[in-house]
Amino acid sequence: MIHFTYAPDWRWLAVVGFAAVVVLGASYYFGRGRAEQPVRAFLVVLRWLAIALVVGCLLDPQWIERVVHPQKARLAVLIDASKSMTTRDVPGGRLATAQAWAQRELYDPKPANVEVSAFAFSQSMTALAELKSASPTGRVTEISRALENLLAAPAEEPWSGVVILSDGIETSTQSPEAVARQFRRRGIPIYTVVTGTTNDAKDVVIENVQVKRAVPNEAPTRVVLTVRSTGFSNQLAAIKIARDREVLVAQDVRLNGGSQQIELNFTPRQKGFQIYDVSLAPLPGEWLTSNNYRRFALEVIDPTIRVLYMEGTPQQSSSPIPEWKYLRDALQSDKDIKVTALYRQKGNNGQFLNTVDADPETNERIYPVEHPTHGFPKTLAGLLEYDVVIHSDIKISSFDQEQLENIDRLVEKHAGGFVMIGGNSAFGKGGYHRTILDRIIPVAMESENDSEVRPIRLAVPPSAWSHPLVAFSPDRRETQAIWTDKFPTLYGMNRVERAKPGATILAEDEGPGGNVLIAVQQIGKGRSMAFTSDTTRSWGRDFETLWGERINPNGRLTESNCDSRYYRQFWVNAVRWLAAGRIGRTNSAVTLELTQGYVSPGSPVRTGVKLRSETGQDGSTGEVTLFLGSNSSSNAVARAVYDSAHRTYFAEFTAPPVGSYILTAVATERGMRLGEDRQLLVSEVVDPEMADLRARPELMAAVSRASGGEAFAWNQKPTNAGALFARVPPPNIEYRHTPLWDRSWWLAAVLGLLTVEWTVRRWRGMA
Repeated sequence: MIHFTYAPDWRWLAVVGFAAVVVLGASYYFGRGRAEQPVRAFLVVLRWLAIALVVGCLLDPQWIERVVHPQKARLAVLIDASKSMTTRDVPGGRLATAQAWAQRELYDPKPANVEVSAFAFSQSMTALAELKSASPTGRVTEISRALENLLAAPAEEPWSGVVILSDGIETSTQSPEAVARQFRRRGIPIYTVVTGTTNDAKDVVIENVQVKRAVPNEAPTRVVLTVRSTGFSNQLAAIKIARDREVLVAQDVRLNGGSQQIELNFTPRQKGFQIYDVSLAPLPGEWLTSNNYRRFALEVIDPTIRVLYMEGTPQQSSSPIPEWKYLRDALQSDKDIKVTALYRQKGNNGQFLNTVDADPETNERIYPVEHPTHGFPKTLAGLLEYDVVIHSDIKISSFDQEQLENIDRLVEKHAGGFVMIGGNSAFGKGGYHRTILDRIIPVAMESENDSEVRPIRLAVPPSAWSHPLVAFSPDRRETQAIWTDKFPTLYGMNRVERAKPGATILAEDEGPGGNVLIAVQQIGKGRSMAFTSDTTRSWGRDFETLWGERINPNGRLTESNCDSRYYRQFWVNAVRWLAAGRIGRTNSAVTLELTQGYVSPGSPVRTGVKLRSETGQDGSTGEVTLFLGSNSSSNAVARAVYDSAHRTYFAEFTAPPVGSYILTAVATERGMRLGEDRQLLVSEVVDPEMADLRARPELMAAVSRASGGEAFAWNQKPTNAGALFARVPPPNIEYRHTPLWDRSWWLAAVLGLLTVEWTVRRWRGMA
């Protein structure tokens, strides 16, 4: 079509044209040398055509050509190529299902004006020459990053739509919905296809290990495992506990297909901080085997109970051995009890007593209570080396005020045990009712004149038969016979007013008044015991020598013909009961707690450390340093800072590379080492892709909704398949303008017309 650039109003053209007709007509009408009428008409036409061509040239005529450029639809197909797509919970596996769906629903019915571009994505995005070239090797699934990369990629034509084929296990921290909303603002819908099921994958996982932090050496130890065995109901699995390459426990367990607790028992053979591995053998068809393994640590401690035994009765002429040896040997008949014996060197009147300072059998040296270096400890730290203190008739002047206070702290604050045995330097007779020890002795003492010398028969209250100190045998009748028929006569005691509230009476005098003979009580964190009679020649000569069975059944019961088995058992039971609060403790001053025992390399590790001072209070004046390393070497990684609000030292450091480490908290105060505590720290790369293999259709649907698209499933045909290809951009229309006024033929026509007109006029003699 022709279009004039300059197009005046038609009325002006009509007026001008009419005027031109009048002028031209007049020129020919009045012209000289008039020609015939036909010639005149011919000349007018020629003149008119020439003028019309010139006018047309002045109006700038242009030829306009309409050119239509149709656009193609560009559809992006994002296929998840992470490791979770190897899961075979759908026919052929998740990746193969995604590829088949894309081929069937996108490539095969693709219109000619639609261009489909495929990309594989995991931690990065790669263009695919063909669908089958995608490989599920990616470490993570980052749908959000793949969409961002697609949006930022330069392209000649915009995307008309995006199709994501994935199981939806998004492992990035960014929300893909936020990126999807950017697509909506640009008018690009996102269609999602979930490949995979929401069913739990067949897998066996050791989720947790429960075990005491500290256990005695050579003692049976129980380990409780929490195991989840999805898809393996009623199947046998081999489980074992090993240290280094030594298998300590190996047994088969029957799985229930869900969550269950499994108990294993083993006996640690080495002392110290030990690391153990527990593992379940992989099962056929199990998707992930790396979670069949777990590490745990134990502080295997020395189970020895350390007893400080102070005996005030000197050597008796009627005794073949030193008085302190009876009770010491009775306790040390238990291999886990070690006794340090001390003797009283001077009597109440200041004279030196007849004492024996060495064991006649082993020649082991025994020291006086008052000895400056080997006697009763001068400091609390020295006293805390012992678990139980036995006070047998030691005069009060043998201790200073601080030593008496330390005994109280040992019991109340540090879970130790204390026994006071009767005598002329014990209880009220010894003046202890006026000391701090009155707080921990389980009987209310009388004044100084509380001793009573006479034959005494012991009676056990009915409520005491089940107490650990009394129950020698599971057979109650046998226990009763030991305490009634076989218990010897006592020959004196310290009278007391009563047992204190909260105390338990285990034995009392059968006679009038029922004086308490044995009482026990929980005192703060520890335990105490009062034995108001004696265990030596003065009041307890038969007790320490005749409470047992005859060695020779046909002979008379004498010291030489008695095995003293019940005497030994009573004191072993007593010491074990008194030391219960300290058995199994790894450290009395420092307690290290980890928020997580398993961490990822480079992640923050937060710890808390409790520090106890010598008084048992939460310490705030010490310094706590954390060391990380192996048994052979370690490096300081953090200095803990005290938080007064929580009364805890807190520290944070960066998790080390993959491996197992021992984290040690070391506490010092004014240059003195207070103690340390240890925990196992395992640094491992957690595979978020394989931790939970259930598909996430809800996330995929949310991405579609946010972008204005639609969500499908791997086994679902799109309800409106044409919607995937319907968003074709409108065609681009181009108008090409070609000027006509500057054409040579246009000028030649004007000149030709004027030449012919001029020639005819001259030929006819017209002016």
